[in-house]
Formats: sequence, structure tokens, C-alpha cells
Amino acid sequence: MATMPAACSRVWSTICPRPARSCAFRQTTNDPRDGRPLMLWQTLRRLFGGHSSASVDIPVETWRRLCAEQPELADLCDEEVERLRQLAGRFLAGRPFYAAGGMDLSDAAQMRIAALAVLPVLGLDLGWLDSIRSVVVYPDAFEVDHEEIDESGVVHEVRDLRAGEAWSHGTLVLSWADVQAGLDPEMATSVVVHEVAHFIDGANGAENGFPPLGKHHDRVRWTADFQAAFDRLAAVVDAGDEPLIDPYAATNPAEFFAVLSEYFFRLPEVLSDFDPSLYRHLARFYAQDPLARMAPRIDRKAAGNNGPSRA
Repeated sequence: MATMPAACSRVWSTICPRPARSCAFRQTTNDPRDGRPLMLWQTLRRLFGGHSSASVDIPVETWRRLCAEQPELADLCDEEVERLRQLAGRFLAGRPFYAAGGMDLSDAAQMRIAALAVLPVLGLDLGWLDSIRSVVVYPDAFEVDHEEIDESGVVHEVRDLRAGEAWSHGTLVLSWADVQAGLDPEMATSVVVHEVAHFIDGANGAENGFPPLGKHHDRVRWTADFQAAFDRLAAVVDAGDEPLIDPYAATNPAEFFAVLSEYFFRLPEVLSDFDPSLYRHLARFYAQDPLARMAPRIDRKAAGNNGPSRA
């Protein structure tokens, strides 16, 4: 099945050959006025005066149930749940959703996708997602034809099954089966967060593991820490050993950033164990601290385990 080419997509079942790593995690496009990364949505805001304030009114109780059953959202406080609801309502109103491949695209499915899509910008601004112009949902993994270059430089036409893609022209493509698989709290993967992270990463003009960073970020330290961790992971994967995180992260810097974003929101303790400095970078970038969010739940669980025994 022919599809639009993806600027950066994920083949969840395989590890693709890695490109040269020398240009990884570096800023590529700047705003000449102040040295900050220039984002497309910022330019559009200057030209057209901001994005629409239209919103879908999501029922509060329905929303709370959705958040309670979704692992990434279960630890949000009441204020965060409400802010997420407002952001999701605007996300739904701001772009069309399309069913593909026989998908029965219900309101509940669209709400769940929207909830996960806006989670990365909960501490930021919805403008970070302005580059997502539409959402296409398949019932299951979908086939994509694309080109791959082998070690000899020969180009091959191949067909892969995908769980998600972030198309360069602004379409977010998802497998609903893989979105639903994220209800399992033991899974590290979140296809929606992964693909949204690609859009965020690409706001700099290129998907390279270096999203637009504010002035409070140390760009040199970001590059050094991400590059060092990426190289360590690549060495483990190349040696055939089992890494602490998904080996797909070693594909290239863009996939490294996207996979780490999944762990940041899904299994933050694993990311912190893998590399505490990367967790701190992402906590500062996303303006969220999932480890702190989950602490009360962990404490309650520990207290329950240490309670009096029963005969």
C-alpha cells in the first residue's frame, strides 16, 4: 500500500542501520533576532495572530475515568487533569481526525489520542503541536513502502509494518491497536508520545534529537550528555547485549529523543536509571517531573506492603 513518505518514522519490530553520529543532538536553525531556535508555529503566530481558541467540551467525569486508566496520566493531580482536558479539547477542535483501513473511529478513541498527544506539552504551550495538522488512525499496524540504503549504498524498496508515523507535512498516523496496548502499565512504549516527540523535535527545522531549547537550557551540555548516552547505547546494541531501554533508541538521534520521551512519561524510573542527566534534561525541557508525580503512589504501595500481617 503506497503512502506518503515519512520524515521520521518508527519501525517498531526492527532496528534500522544508523547514520553517521557526528551531527547528532545539535541546533540547526536559529532565530536571527535573539539566537533562539526558530519554530514554524512562532512564525505563523507572528503573521496570523495566534491559533484558534475553539475547543471541544469533554465531559469532566468521562475525562477523569480516561486519565485514571491510562498509565501516563494516572498520577496527574486534579489541576493537571483539568489543564490536560482543556488542552485536549483544543487539540480536537484544531485538526481533523480521519479513519483509515476500516477503522471505527469513536469519540472515545479520539479523546484518548488527544490526551496522549497533549501530555508532552502539559507544562508548555499547545502551540508546540501546531505542526500537527491532521490525525489518521488505522485499526492496527499499517504497511508503508519506503527506500532503504544498504551498507553497499544500494537503494532497496521495502515494505514495513508501522505502529505510527510523523509525516513531514503535518499528519500524525497511528495504529489504534498500539495506542490501546499502552493501557498495559508494564509497557514502555507509547506510540502517540513517540510520534508527537518527533513533531516537537522537528520544530527546530530538522529531527535530530535537538528540539528548540529555551535560554535556561545549556545547549552544550544537552549535546554532550545526549551524544555520550547515545554512543553508550549504540555500543551495547552493536555488541549484541541487552540494553536497559528499547534498543530502537540506538537507530539515530531523532529516535533516541523520541524513545526517551516515551520512557520519560511511561517509565521515568527506568530512564533515570539509564541516565539521570537525561532525565533531568527532559524534565527541564518538558517542564514536568513524572518521578515526583509517582512518588505518592509508590509511598502508598510501600506503606501497604509494610502493614501488619494477617493470620
